[in-house]
Amino acid sequence: MAKAPISLIRTWVFLSQATDPKLTRAKADAIARLVRQFGSVEMAKIYLEQAKDEKIEVVLV
Repeated sequence: MAKAPISLIRTWVFLSQATDPKLTRAKADAIARLVRQFGSVEMAKIYLEQAKDEKIEVVLV
């Protein structure tokens, strides 16, 4: 599965951290999409950091 554009992933991460009650449905949808694409919100954040700076090397132990 191809990854979504970086700007869309940033939007999903932003929504996943939203505290505004008006964004509850969007927040749940964003979290579901991030989990489907990356396995977790944290992995999506790591993906964004790595995309921003290609010199970052991520090693999972």
